[in-house]
Amino acid sequence: SPSEEAANGDADAPPSSTPDESSKEQTQSRKLKVRLQRSRRFQQGAAPFILFTAFPYMMQIIIYGGINKYAALCLQHDLHRTVRLNELFNHDNHLIATATETATSPEGYASSMDVALSTAYDIFNRKLFSLPKVLLLPNVMAKQPWLVVQVVPFIFLSDLVKDSAVAFVTRKIESLQKQIKELSSIRGKVEAFDMKNAELLQRSGKSSTAFTQRRWESLTVQIQARQVVSDLLTRSKMFFAFMQRNFVFGALIDCALANLLAIGKITSADTFVFSRAVEDAVDMFLTRSRAEAELGRMATEHDKLDELDDIWTRSKNRILLPCHVDPIEHKTMIFRNLHYTRGTATVRADHVELERGVYALTGANGSGKSTLFRVVMSCNTNEKPVDLPPSINLLTPAEPLTEADDLMREVACEANDGDIGPNEPEDENVPSSPTDEERSGECIADPNASDADKTCIADTAGDETGESQKSDKIEAHPRLSVTMPSSSVTEISQNFYWPLYSTPLEFFFQSERFDDFTPEEIDNRAAKVASELHSLLFFQPVTVDEDNDEVDENASIARIADELKQEKEDWFGDLSGGQKSKAELVRKVFLQDECPGVLLVDETMAPLDPTSKAIVMARLKSFCASSIIIVIYHTDATQESGGNGTLTECVPSSGFFDHNMHLEQGQLLVRPTC
Repeated sequence: SPSEEAANGDADAPPSSTPDESSKEQTQSRKLKVRLQRSRRFQQGAAPFILFTAFPYMMQIIIYGGINKYAALCLQHDLHRTVRLNELFNHDNHLIATATETATSPEGYASSMDVALSTAYDIFNRKLFSLPKVLLLPNVMAKQPWLVVQVVPFIFLSDLVKDSAVAFVTRKIESLQKQIKELSSIRGKVEAFDMKNAELLQRSGKSSTAFTQRRWESLTVQIQARQVVSDLLTRSKMFFAFMQRNFVFGALIDCALANLLAIGKITSADTFVFSRAVEDAVDMFLTRSRAEAELGRMATEHDKLDELDDIWTRSKNRILLPCHVDPIEHKTMIFRNLHYTRGTATVRADHVELERGVYALTGANGSGKSTLFRVVMSCNTNEKPVDLPPSINLLTPAEPLTEADDLMREVACEANDGDIGPNEPEDENVPSSPTDEERSGECIADPNASDADKTCIADTAGDETGESQKSDKIEAHPRLSVTMPSSSVTEISQNFYWPLYSTPLEFFFQSERFDDFTPEEIDNRAAKVASELHSLLFFQPVTVDEDNDEVDENASIARIADELKQEKEDWFGDLSGGQKSKAELVRKVFLQDECPGVLLVDETMAPLDPTSKAIVMARLKSFCASSIIIVIYHTDATQESGGNGTLTECVPSSGFFDHNMHLEQGQLLVRPTC
């Protein structure tokens, strides 16, 4: 019925809400509207924030950070060049000392400088970047001092314990890494040397290759053994640091932040910022222990640079022979009381005078011929003196001065012991204006040398009475004296240097910068060198054609010129021994305006064929007519009959040698050729 349907309809209708429930719904509705409004405002403000706040800040960080990094890289590269280039070539002995006293290459030392500087930069940059977050802590810590007292000590204590353990392991790792780098440097040099001389190694005997393999294997095993220990220690250190950071250090920070959340000092949105702030604060205050690995690596690289500095400082103490240049005639080389040893060789030159000409220097193997060249090259009057190696010892002569000119020289030295110049005589014993018949005494010495090292030349043309009176003034004792005819002294040694990856022409004119030359100037210089080399039969000459053996001079010179202008990995290494000798003679002698005053030739002619040797000898004889040339000579001497019927050993002049310097029983003698 209708009444029943109405009743059922009333029963199905939802119950009416109470006033409290209605109020809650309204409150929730208002909160939802507020949240929606906040969400809309956030959405509306997100784009302006990104465009006008975040993006400018990001660009500011990128730009200023880039400028900062660029400045740091400029400084780093300047210091890199200082170690690898500028200081290395700033002194003649730096390069030699670095090559002989350490296994580390210039690249290794420059890398040490890079690591030290980049590590310092990264540490300072990291601390400065974290400073704004750290500045948030003082305000919170001031409001909760007890929290600071309860939590902060444990945070610092746990970090100190961890850092102490990490520091110990880091020192072990750095020590191993230093050994690994030194061994790797040695292995690299050994491998490079053996690879360069692989053909000679193959021809050195049936066991040579096996020996080289064992040597390589020994170095590799030593490096790998240390690398394994270093890797294991590094892994253990990283695992320990991870455990302490996440399960001890992180837990203590979480406890402190939970307390701040509970009392309403910070919100949940701030936990990440304050967590980083606390961590950065601890990291800043414990920089030394926190950055132990980085600082340890810096210390290792710093020690390497200190070693390099010590090597370079020692190398500046030059070992040069005190000599002087003949101030009058400029044509005589005189050795007085020269006594030196090297290994088992002992040489004495009590009084040896060399006039202009070509000398054949002879003597048994190991008698000290090449050592004499090193002694002459060490004269401090040379344009480019070369230090005496430690293996050469200069000794005080065993015999006192007995010759009149030596005693006169001693008198002149005594007279000039004060700062008296050659034209400022102290007394009548040292004339101020020497004539053709007289030579004034002049003392010339290294400023750092002692009085005993001073050398001088003296008047050798005084009358006998005067000499006797002057000789009575001094006690006869040995004094070393080396007189050079010129400061221009050139040595052509047994082994030659030539740079890799360069054009040969550049090294022939090494004092000039080819970047500033025009193509025409380069062609002219190439033609000049090619002409000199062609005159010494450097390459097989080019003939006119196959049927005509006549040499085409222009084509031959052009061929050599083209060769000189091409960059090759090792042009000099591909030449024969004779070609190398010719190239050195052209570079050091024949390209110069005049021949050096003293030319020392150490077995340079040995690899020349007879025709080339004759050409080179004739060219030297004519070009260096006013010089003193000393050539180490190993060809068998001949026997010449003396006036009393005895046979005398002598060196054939061959139209080239004028005299024979001979080393026999430790004495340097000059004898004629035959």
